[in-house]
Amino acid sequence: MSSPSPMGSIMAPGATPPWLPRDVAEGRRFAWWGQIMFFLMAFVWFIIAIVMVTLSATGGSRGQLVIGIFGFFAMVILFLAAVFMRRTVIDAIDQGRFHDAKNDTIIWIIFGMIGFVLPSLFLILTYAKLGDAIVQQQPTGYAPYAQGSVAVQQPVYAPPPAPVAPVQVPPAGQPAAHGQQPYHAHQTPMMRCKNCNVQYPAFMHSCPNCGAPKEG
Repeated sequence: MSSPSPMGSIMAPGATPPWLPRDVAEGRRFAWWGQIMFFLMAFVWFIIAIVMVTLSATGGSRGQLVIGIFGFFAMVILFLAAVFMRRTVIDAIDQGRFHDAKNDTIIWIIFGMIGFVLPSLFLILTYAKLGDAIVQQQPTGYAPYAQGSVAVQQPVYAPPPAPVAPVQVPPAGQPAAHGQQPYHAHQTPMMRCKNCNVQYPAFMHSCPNCGAPKEG
C-alpha cells in the first residue's frame, strides 16, 4: 500500500464533493484556485529574490538587496498561507463547516495581497459564494437582531419590608401607657369589710368572706 505523497498532504484535491450545494461547490473551486495562486506567487517571489540578491552581490544597489530579502520573506508567507488556507477553508468546506470557512477566508484575503493580489481575487469570490449559500440555508423568517437593538433590562431590586414591631402588652397591675385605653372601660367600686378587712364589690349586701352585713 503506497503512502500519500508530501505534496498530496499540502495541496488540496481539485475534485469537489458531490454533496456540496452549488454555490458552495463554486466557492470551493475558487478557493482551490486561490491556493494555486498562493503557490505560484510564492515561486514568483522566490525568483525575484534570487535575481535581486544576485544583482546586489554583483555590484547592484542596496535597494535591490532589500527587495531580494523581502522576496524571501514574501515567499515563506505565501507558502505557509497556501498550506494553512487548505486546512481552514477548503477542508472546512469539505467537512460542512461553511461558517468557519467563510470567516477564515477574510484572513487569507489579506495575506493574498502580498502575492500581487491574485490569490485575493479568487478568495473574494469564495467569500461571496459561501455567503450566498449560508443565506439560502437560513430558515424562512430568520431575522437576526441588529447590533444595539436588543437592550438587556437590569433587574429592579425592591428594599425588604420593615420588620413589624410586636405589640407591647403591659403586664397585669401596671397602668396603661399614655394615650392607651385600659383594658376595662370602668372599674367596679370596692369597699372594705370592717370585720375581716377583705375588699369586695360595693354592690354586694354582705361580705363574701365572713358574711358580715355591709355597713352604710
